[in-house]
Amino acid sequence: MFKTESEFEEHIRKLIFNEIISVSSNFLLLENKDVVDIIICDNSILQPKLFFVEVKFSTQIKGRIGFGTANGKGFQPEILSKIPQYFNQNMLWIFGKENDVNYYIFTTNQILNFISGNEIGLKQNNFQQKLFNQSENKFNDETFLLFIKNWLQITSP
Repeated sequence: MFKTESEFEEHIRKLIFNEIISVSSNFLLLENKDVVDIIICDNSILQPKLFFVEVKFSTQIKGRIGFGTANGKGFQPEILSKIPQYFNQNMLWIFGKENDVNYYIFTTNQILNFISGNEIGLKQNNFQQKLFNQSENKFNDETFLLFIKNWLQITSP
């Protein structure tokens, strides 16, 4: 279905916008990105909050799912090594792979179990491909949207 991480991310972004953001007046989807791929703002008056989504994609040509820079620096390795509670509750890691229509969703604590070599170092860090074998983390379009709505605590349609 998707051939690149950019295509996969754009699909997720459109799905979230069309099916959730456009019908939920308290939520905004930021278009620009720097720190993570997708930022969703709960713009409610009483408890504004940010939600972060990092999108990762596996292709047969690459053979790996990297994070951070080639020398182990960046926002992702820092989040995964320091494990701030805010990011465990308000950040999702969404994975896809070539020729697969499913989404594989993990919290920060969950994705720690799939770091290659079980450590983050001053090197190219990667996630293990075996994360795609986790059926409890596997979602289709419909269940993906339900999961995201629940995560954002949206109760209306």
